[in-house]
Amino acid sequence: MFIELNGVQHHYVSKGEGPPVVLVHGLGGSLHTWWGVIETLSVHHHVVALDLRGHGRSDVSSGGYSVQQWAQDVNALISALELPPVTLVGHSLGSLVAEHAALDRPEAIDQLVLVGGISWFEPETKAAYEQRADAVEADGLDPIVDQWLAGALAPRTQAKLPQLVGLARDMYLRNDPTAYARSCRALTSMPRIAREDIGQPTLLVVGDHDRSTPIAMTEELHAQIPVSRVKVIPTAAHWVMLEQPDALAAAILEFLT
Repeated sequence: MFIELNGVQHHYVSKGEGPPVVLVHGLGGSLHTWWGVIETLSVHHHVVALDLRGHGRSDVSSGGYSVQQWAQDVNALISALELPPVTLVGHSLGSLVAEHAALDRPEAIDQLVLVGGISWFEPETKAAYEQRADAVEADGLDPIVDQWLAGALAPRTQAKLPQLVGLARDMYLRNDPTAYARSCRALTSMPRIAREDIGQPTLLVVGDHDRSTPIAMTEELHAQIPVSRVKVIPTAAHWVMLEQPDALAAAILEFLT
């Protein structure tokens, strides 16, 4: 399905009935990364997932990207679909979007789930993302896809599920290079989020092999968000929803009951 949000055509899916759960993917991903989670959650919940602008099947807007703009798009979708207060789930970059959306419209978002949540970037990490943006603008995504995969999926996953590695590789390479580079820069210029003002109960999920947003980063978020708890998913790296969709869905359902 498609819907116009803030002047940009967005792709989204909607499945199931019950209390609403909205899913927001990470940098370079799409709503399809959540497919295994959607199948399980939709048994008991109305699940909505969207492609952020510049990702998946949503349009590539002509302007720059920002966490604030993506958050406005998410809140616009919640309003357009006339959803009651939702559980908002964000992965990686989507975790920043979810937090910002929750602070902007606390009345629309009851609970948060942050998967591979980002708490801070050291200067060298910001510089690395800027360099990645420059490289993608110059040569496209092909030269860096293997570097991305090394951190995206745990070694066990790469050894046992080569078909998943291939599909993840295809997803990544399908990104529009200009939109991806702009998204990298949006990540490096992320706004300060007043996490002490987040009033929603929050579940923080992280894979035990996550090198991009390691457990220490999740513990930092736990210390900053007043009402929060941590769940570590075994045998998973940064893209937990691809590697362990059943475990992630079970953690979310346990949190919601």
